[in-house]
Amino acid sequence: MAHSKNANELKGQSFTAVELQVVIGCLLGDGTLTQSGKEYRLRVEHKAAHREYVEWKYRHLGRFCITPPQFTAQHQSYRFGTVGHSKLTELRNVFYGGGKKSIPAGIETYFSPLALAILFMDDGGRIHNTVSFAIHCYSDTDAEIFRGMLRKQGIETTLQYDGHSSGRRLYIPTSSYATFKKLVNPYVNQISCMAYKLP
Repeated sequence: MAHSKNANELKGQSFTAVELQVVIGCLLGDGTLTQSGKEYRLRVEHKAAHREYVEWKYRHLGRFCITPPQFTAQHQSYRFGTVGHSKLTELRNVFYGGGKKSIPAGIETYFSPLALAILFMDDGGRIHNTVSFAIHCYSDTDAEIFRGMLRKQGIETTLQYDGHSSGRRLYIPTSSYATFKKLVNPYVNQISCMAYKLP
């Protein structure tokens, strides 16, 4: 009963602007929304080697969680989940309104350097002297929305097909890399297990 009461109290709290930016970064990246009663909750999970990253996300979203990150032997990973929340249900309807994950119009409002850093740490990686994002799950329209969001941050990109799969990657040319790094480094630099992703 104590857990149930606590969960109900959490469901009545509102997300702060920073917490929403973290949620948006997770949803654009590896985060998933699963049903919990009438509402949806956010599930965060990364491999065991990235436990520090999971705990960093938890520090931002722990206000909406009943339990801290747990190790799962089956996947050799750490994960945590929030309580079901009406705001997460709203975001689920926005991101999956057409039945498939997409980048919704108007999401730029929450697309801050923090959200960008989370998306990068989830789905990005270094390529020689710059970085790229895996955008395999997104449509051509979504890819262009994403490029526009980055352009508003002063970052140019090129879209290239991944030679090892049917997916695509968004590359940041070296001419825009310094701008990108200036935006995300304050966050990536907080998490030692993610430092390898930046040249």
